[in-house]
Amino acid sequence: MPEESSLIEFQDALLELLASGQPQEVVLKTLKTDPRFEPYQEYVKGFDPDMVAVACELMGKWAKRKHSSGEQDL
Repeated sequence: MPEESSLIEFQDALLELLASGQPQEVVLKTLKTDPRFEPYQEYVKGFDPDMVAVACELMGKWAKRKHSSGEQDL
């Protein structure tokens, strides 16, 4: 089982990827090939492509993220 810091890094990378504006196919390919997601491949394999598309759309429309400096993306 990956460590908590690894989980935090995975979650940050996943949110960044989902908010990137890339098509669902690119997001799924990146999840399967990017080394940042390697410790979670069994979990990622279970992602439904339609749900990834919905997550990308929701992140693009509604997500706001705080930076370590306290600034927010709008």
